[in-house]
Amino acid sequence: MWGQGRDNRDMGPAHGGTKHGSTAERPLVSIVVPVWNGERHLRESLDSILGQTYANLEVIAVDDASTDSTSAILASYGDRVRVVRQPVTRGIYGNANDGIALARGEFVGVFHADDVYLSEMIEREVYWLLAHPDAGAVFTSAAFIDTSGREVGRKNIPPEVRGGRALDYPTVLNALLSYKNAFLGCPTALVRAEVYRRVGVYRDSEFKNTSDLEMWLRIARNHPLGVLQEELIRYRRGQGSSSERYHRLRTDQERFFTIMDIELGANGGRAVATPEGLAAFEAHRAQDTLARAVSHYILGERHEAESVLRRARLRTLAASPRIRRGRMLALALGLNVLVRLPRIPAVAQMFERRWHRRPAVPAR
Repeated sequence: MWGQGRDNRDMGPAHGGTKHGSTAERPLVSIVVPVWNGERHLRESLDSILGQTYANLEVIAVDDASTDSTSAILASYGDRVRVVRQPVTRGIYGNANDGIALARGEFVGVFHADDVYLSEMIEREVYWLLAHPDAGAVFTSAAFIDTSGREVGRKNIPPEVRGGRALDYPTVLNALLSYKNAFLGCPTALVRAEVYRRVGVYRDSEFKNTSDLEMWLRIARNHPLGVLQEELIRYRRGQGSSSERYHRLRTDQERFFTIMDIELGANGGRAVATPEGLAAFEAHRAQDTLARAVSHYILGERHEAESVLRRARLRTLAASPRIRRGRMLALALGLNVLVRLPRIPAVAQMFERRWHRRPAVPAR
């Protein structure tokens, strides 16, 4: 569940805050919407963006060489949406970089073409940034929905970053170490355009669909961040997004750990990391190692599963309460037995249902 109630201290104009002048005096906000073959949910998403209570908007849709009716849907909005069509597919953060370069606004958001944005989201975020002039970006909480729009949960914002206050770099870093990225959601971010210009583009060729995390760390080293506890976006799951495709039967280490290792090392984050945060980070890594071993087992790669499993240290799993230690230790012990036996298809199918909720892949 994401969100632990509302904090009226960061409320915007619609909730009794001070209005920032007339619409004409409000800063321009640029919303960049990368989209690839998004015909199913694109109209609902664009309508939610164009229906914001904050009126001084420009919407830039970057069509990533779609082959469905995406182009026709975008064209139907006329001059309300500026459309840029890519000649070849660039990926979400390549499109984000291109859209940000075209943005004229003082604040820039990169929104998803399948999520639904509550009408006051941009107004609330603009108000927060105006009230915190040193901050570089602000995020919100979210409710999760399925492909049919039914709510299936809410994000649980870690207690260390609740309250709508400006968060310094050590707070952000240690929350990421402790909880992974459970609170800095790309499709909720509103960033100062000058900050994007200062810190540079998303490193999409290097970090792919995890490039946003590296960007948030880059910003956090130089500016405070904010997280609003209200669920101001309905985040869609289960539609085969790039993130879901990436995690589907993944056997390589999650890019989160690569980015955080760089942050702790070359970028100097270890100097402000707490022992508790570092212990949680390594426990998350051990848990990821178990998940990779499970994927190998599902795929029929028993020997590879055994090799990966050797890297999961039980002591590391037991060192932090930020993971389900009992469950993970039981899984580790069970896997250590299974990889020494001929593959059991029923067990592989059970893992498939539990971890990926799709039919098992035949053994190779």
